[in-house]
Amino acid sequence: MITGILFYWFSWIFWIIVTFLMKKGVLRTLLAYWILFTIIGSSFYFQLGYYTISLSIIILFLGAIVLLSKQPRTLYHLFSAFTISIGYTAMLFWEKLSPIWIIIPRILLISILIGCLTSILSKAYLGRISVCLFGMIAGEMIYSVILSSYGLQEEIGEMLFLDTLFCTLLLLTFLDILHKGKAKLSMYITKLQTKLEVAK
Repeated sequence: MITGILFYWFSWIFWIIVTFLMKKGVLRTLLAYWILFTIIGSSFYFQLGYYTISLSIIILFLGAIVLLSKQPRTLYHLFSAFTISIGYTAMLFWEKLSPIWIIIPRILLISILIGCLTSILSKAYLGRISVCLFGMIAGEMIYSVILSSYGLQEEIGEMLFLDTLFCTLLLLTFLDILHKGKAKLSMYITKLQTKLEVAK
């Protein structure tokens, strides 16, 4: 599969969800612009010392900081994000040192593991998104810095990373939709049972 194709697909899916399904307001406008700037920035890279950094990563990271600061229990969410970053960095080194143990595609494996860990650490949807974004981007930066200390240079925020990140975000969105659907179904069943009991 061509790297980057999942990122473009999923980012446009997110843009459609935000633009057409969210309630009108400042948050919707900001999120729509954020996603559009991320898509535009994916083609631009700049050099910062020894590191080559994607513009999309900077845009996403700044947005993640803003989202994280808006969450209740900010310190807890920040700690959760650092937990994600350590886990993500460890997975990348595991893949680098023992690629034979990666029995399913890298994107699926990391997305599922990080998605499950994020779901455990945070309850609210925006909290999960902010923790996942901050954690994975920080993990990518830590990984690149450690590699560079051994003379190995890798781009920070390459297309493969963006594919993995947006797969994880889509998984978290899908889980949130399932959770809300389950809650509404339970509420509907409860109301139906109440009506039946009253009718009896």
